[in-house]
Amino acid sequence: MVPLLIFLVALVIMVWGSQRTIDGSIRISQHFGISRMAVGFVLIALFVSLPDLMVGTLSAIQGKAELGVGDALGSTIANICLVIGTAAFIRNIKIHRSHVIESAEMLFLISLIPLALLINNVSAFTEGVVLLVLFLFYLFFIAKEKMKAKPAKRIPQSNIGRSMLEFIIGTTAVVIGSFFVVDSASQIAQAFGVSDGVIGLTLVALGTTLPELMIDFTAIRRGEISLAIGEILGSAVANLTLVLGSTFVLAKEAIHFSEFVLPVGFIVIANSFLVYNFIKHGHIHKSQGIFFLILYGVFLTMSFTVVK
Repeated sequence: MVPLLIFLVALVIMVWGSQRTIDGSIRISQHFGISRMAVGFVLIALFVSLPDLMVGTLSAIQGKAELGVGDALGSTIANICLVIGTAAFIRNIKIHRSHVIESAEMLFLISLIPLALLINNVSAFTEGVVLLVLFLFYLFFIAKEKMKAKPAKRIPQSNIGRSMLEFIIGTTAVVIGSFFVVDSASQIAQAFGVSDGVIGLTLVALGTTLPELMIDFTAIRRGEISLAIGEILGSAVANLTLVLGSTFVLAKEAIHFSEFVLPVGFIVIANSFLVYNFIKHGHIHKSQGIFFLILYGVFLTMSFTVVK
């Protein structure tokens, strides 16, 4: 009874936090005259990627770098397949090709990095430095995009502090709420005799993606498509550069990448399909959303089979 109550309360906190995050983000973009997509790419994406960054760095320091690598790759797949799939299934995602084509192409190129690491088989300090440099290049690219943003109606200077505080409180509430959702859901699942392997592959993986899912769903429902797409693409890039790079740099020994064949393959497939639809059609409709969800289901199933 208690885990169920905690689960429900945590969900309410996440809904409330996602609304505060979107409100704060919109006001921040208006105040500084920057695009919604730039805010999603940098501000929201980095905040919601902090848990993945902490997992990666701590696991590397503790001599369990493979855990951080798996989390970064798994979160990337969930961001693309689960978040976009769910959002598109509920509401068609339409966006101007000119607003997203360069960012989508950059994500596709970055998604090939794990494939290169897989071919090389061993990843170490040097590869980590390269990934961190790519992340800095990504930030420079987004800064350039900000300069292209059309002037917006700015909010008063006196309100910007309140908007930033609202954003921080909202994002923190979503992240903390997701932790309690996963923890309580795990207790409920264990009470029904569900194995730890299934819990790890489903509830824990979902938990690391819940902040993005909740925030992006709220943004899309309110018509802030650019904000949501910016966060999704930005979070994926951050996982594949900042999180992986930090993990490699701090790892005590070289990481053998051969055990990550499955997630690397799914990352390439998912990102290729995403980029194709953005470049070719400029939208993700319900049918494409269903495909992403099926792809994520296949990934979980195959991961469970491998674990078994």
